[in-house]
Amino acid sequence: MKTQQYEYTKDGFEAVLYDAGNDDDRLLIVIQGLKGLELPSKYAEMFAGKGYSALAMSYYGGDGQPKTMRAIPLEQFRTARDTMKRYENGTFRRFGIYGNSKGAGMALLAASTVPDISLVIAASSFGHIMQGNGGKDLSPCKAMVSLDGKDFPYVPNKGVFGAFFKRCMKEHNIRLLYFFDEWERKGTEENEIPVERINGDILFLTSTNDESVPAKRDAELLISRLQRMGSSHSYRHINFENGSHNLGYFPINNDLLPQEKKHPAECQKAREDALEAILQTLDKWGVQQL
Repeated sequence: MKTQQYEYTKDGFEAVLYDAGNDDDRLLIVIQGLKGLELPSKYAEMFAGKGYSALAMSYYGGDGQPKTMRAIPLEQFRTARDTMKRYENGTFRRFGIYGNSKGAGMALLAASTVPDISLVIAASSFGHIMQGNGGKDLSPCKAMVSLDGKDFPYVPNKGVFGAFFKRCMKEHNIRLLYFFDEWERKGTEENEIPVERINGDILFLTSTNDESVPAKRDAELLISRLQRMGSSHSYRHINFENGSHNLGYFPINNDLLPQEKKHPAECQKAREDALEAILQTLDKWGVQQL
């Protein structure tokens, strides 16, 4: 296995390539919800060890990148694609992308702007483009993502925090799910992730008991959009009844999730089953139906 580092200030994207060295023309881009390369590198190294070359990317928080989830430039994924196309005289010709949590939504958004991405694996994704965080001193673009300096339609955050606190008081509990649930409920067709622009197949992975994001509902929402817009590509939705928000094989902050505390064995089984579904999907990548 060969590795190669890329820097945002020098190369236009921040990443580590894990080349499986088997002349396979497929490259899987791996992103996560947290900033930094440590977590995506774990996944990329694992996939490369199984024969799938992978590019671990960090899309915010690094040197030269936005420090918060505000106006994340999606063109960095185009730059990564262009660079990888030139790698060792064009080894990589097919591109996929895999993300968890915020990284899952970002994977869908990246694929909607990079036609070469022919496979998206989105685990525990959000469904609407949200307003980014940060004040007026940041980018004039207000959405969480931008493309060539232009805003995306987004769900404004006005009223979301108030509704979140009211629900916490009503439920006598504080859960991250309440916050994203309220934000997603304010979403409209205009600011849904434009999944119909994705030039490839999509695998949605969700859990009924996701304590952080209404991912199951959002996957159904985005599938409905695909059907409504007449997408010609394949899509599949696998929902785990006993899993948690952490469907990635390397979970983080499990101690903060009630489902993980109550049903650790079932949650671990869901992760193992999710990984198996991912590997099967990678193996069939390019076949007509997932």
